[in-house]
Amino acid sequence: MSESRDPSHRPSLDDFREASERLKGIAIHTPLMPLRRYNEADTAIFLKPEVLQPIGSYKIRGVYNWVAKLSPEDRRRGISTLSAGNMALAVGYVANLFKVPARVAIIDTAPKYKIDATRKYGAVVDLVSPSTMMDYIEHPPHDYSFIHPMADYGLMDGYGTIGIEIVEDIPDVDSIFVPVGAGFLSAGVALAAKSLKPHVRIIGVNAENCPHYHIGFKKGGLAPFEYKPTLADGIAGSFRISREIFELVRETLDEVVIVPEPEIARAVRFLAIENKLVTEGAGAISLAAALAIPKEERGKSVCILSGGSIDAGKLAHILEEK
Repeated sequence: MSESRDPSHRPSLDDFREASERLKGIAIHTPLMPLRRYNEADTAIFLKPEVLQPIGSYKIRGVYNWVAKLSPEDRRRGISTLSAGNMALAVGYVANLFKVPARVAIIDTAPKYKIDATRKYGAVVDLVSPSTMMDYIEHPPHDYSFIHPMADYGLMDGYGTIGIEIVEDIPDVDSIFVPVGAGFLSAGVALAAKSLKPHVRIIGVNAENCPHYHIGFKKGGLAPFEYKPTLADGIAGSFRISREIFELVRETLDEVVIVPEPEIARAVRFLAIENKLVTEGAGAISLAAALAIPKEERGKSVCILSGGSIDAGKLAHILEEK
């Protein structure tokens, strides 16, 4: 088993530092921006806007680091993944940097913007349905180097650089709010941040319409849940999470909270209008969660705005709502 697929893989501080070096000049060290609210001078909330990355999401950190560690032979085969959108964008972008081919599968319910943008990077796009996605993952119709979206533990090294940046930029941070989809972003951030500040709280966030980890944490193990469509589509779906991934997230996060759909939309609108940051639902959900917790409970907080890929029509509809 390669390190990338080894469920026992836990990146060390050295791994995160090495990933940070590889990412210099590739990914932006995103600033920590204080949340602006007219009726509150000090919200004690800072925004980590990964929407400012070249592809509009944090995925570039994990994908570039993963590809950079491949052998030259494996890179030349091309790179591939299955994605709801943002990972596909990262694969297309990174493939261009290394001048290798890219072929990605995208869930056919993904926002049209993400599908079109991936094709603009020159990647071949295979549209798959939720019912056929697992077959694609287990039996890709090609021999490209494949990033398994739910089993590539090696992605955490790059994702964790976010946690390093947060703690180094705000050493007295008390809480970090992070969206939880498959779980590698949240686990990477938690492992990295806690390697520098063991007592920082890492709060994962699910949509109420897709509470996969929230229910698992409450039940003490993997448990069935009812999935409904959600504005936070980037961290949602009928996930088939393995026991190993679930245990990794439970090991590294302090808790997982849920956010109702109206609050996700309100956070998207607030960030766009008041803070001039366009985010998708999965990116804004961390802020929605932080705003629902009293300041004295969460302390000085950082919200990771994980991505900004949202269809123009959907954004316009949210902005027009009262």
